[in-house]
Amino acid sequence: MELKDAIRKRQSIRAFKSDPVPREILNSIMEDALLAPSWGNTQPWEFTIAGGDTVRKLGEEFSNEKLNKVPDNPNFEMPEKWPDQHMGRYRDVGKGLFDTLSIGRRDIEKRTRHYVNMYKFFGAPNVIFIYIDKELGIYSVLDVGIVIQNIALLAVDYGLGTCIEAAAVRYPDILRNHVNIPESKKLVMGIAIGYPDRDSPYNTYKSGRDNVDVFVKWVDV
Repeated sequence: MELKDAIRKRQSIRAFKSDPVPREILNSIMEDALLAPSWGNTQPWEFTIAGGDTVRKLGEEFSNEKLNKVPDNPNFEMPEKWPDQHMGRYRDVGKGLFDTLSIGRRDIEKRTRHYVNMYKFFGAPNVIFIYIDKELGIYSVLDVGIVIQNIALLAVDYGLGTCIEAAAVRYPDILRNHVNIPESKKLVMGIAIGYPDRDSPYNTYKSGRDNVDVFVKWVDV
């Protein structure tokens, strides 16, 4: 697959088939993803890839915490406010997704079901958890973003889908209990990965993008 095609085809997948991704495919994805650039070639990222009962148990415990309104305590503070133009895009993606799923603003039951599903990794059979040493700062988080993009694009080439989820690391104590990530590491992000369920209305939604002129200024070009 051409790189441009993978970039255009990638979307956030929110419904997966139950079939686990073969370990050899996950390994191949990681081998290529790790060619990502990093600050001074520090390669600060570390990964734990989970599947099977571990993913199921994590999903159950995360969603129970959410349902019981247990406060989360992520290693990185989650943003709550943005400037107006960014907040507008944030609201648009939520509205677009819920409209696709026919979930009204006052339909608390369906909205709750959606959030529970999110904390269960949208049914993905495998999850990639990414973390860095605690003493590392913002440039290492930027490096993690680059390797996440590599993983998401490589997954497309294998017929897989991904959903990049902050929700996967919002209860780090539970996660550490199941996958033995030491306290000396900061959990950055999780990636749900698996074979997309193309029959699900979830996957008919793809968020839009503003055009180049909104973001790019030209100087002497």
